[in-house]
Amino acid sequence: MRKISAFIFIIFCLFALIFSYSSWKEKIQAAGSQNVSPTVVTSQEKAPDNVVEESFPSLDVTALTANMDVEAQRIFLNRSEAAEKVQILIVGSQAMDSGDPGYIELFKQSMTEAYSDFVDVDTKSFDGTSADFLLESTDLSAGYDIVVLEPFTLNNNGLVEIEREHEHIQEFARRIRAEVSDAVLILQPPQPIYGANFYLTQIKGLEEFALLQNYAYINHWNSWPDTNDIELKNYLTDSGSPAQKGAEVWATELSTYFIAE
Repeated sequence: MRKISAFIFIIFCLFALIFSYSSWKEKIQAAGSQNVSPTVVTSQEKAPDNVVEESFPSLDVTALTANMDVEAQRIFLNRSEAAEKVQILIVGSQAMDSGDPGYIELFKQSMTEAYSDFVDVDTKSFDGTSADFLLESTDLSAGYDIVVLEPFTLNNNGLVEIEREHEHIQEFARRIRAEVSDAVLILQPPQPIYGANFYLTQIKGLEEFALLQNYAYINHWNSWPDTNDIELKNYLTDSGSPAQKGAEVWATELSTYFIAE
């Protein structure tokens, strides 16, 4: 009887040990699961690096640039796709400021109305010849995409040979492209003058040079009276600079090139 009681006691102890071990293991597992940080899901996930926010979504750049030459239009389209501004520089004689306002101010107003902040227009006027201008070392470090040059042809009259003027244009083009490799240079003549003689030869030479070298050429002369037409005097001041009517004609032609209706 004593042996049976001892056996039953041993069995009871074994069950107690097993039960205690199981309870202890369950508590350890429960405690471990409470220390694991849950996965947090937020709605503010980081955007992929190659996604570029479009800065100018309201502009139909293709339509606005329809009047431009292919290279200038390409600049506008490429910069738009890259969500970058187009940097434009207008260079020429002091005729750009003649008028109230001058043609350059009228042009800048038109560009702002059409393109808003997609386009920045800087200007550089110079009272001298093309040779003098190159010696001045104009700062181009802003990185201009398009430069419109009135190459001081009237100022060169009697001072700088036609061929030299063309060499000066080429040198200026090299300087522009040293800053922006795909920059575009566009040429335009100065204002017409009444009773022009050799000046007409200079202007014809500039237009032929632009065609030969594949520069776009904005021929605003088509909208002025002819140089032997007395009406031209109403477009010019007594000194031969653009008067208000002349500034408006010039600005309209320049704006028409950059802004299609």
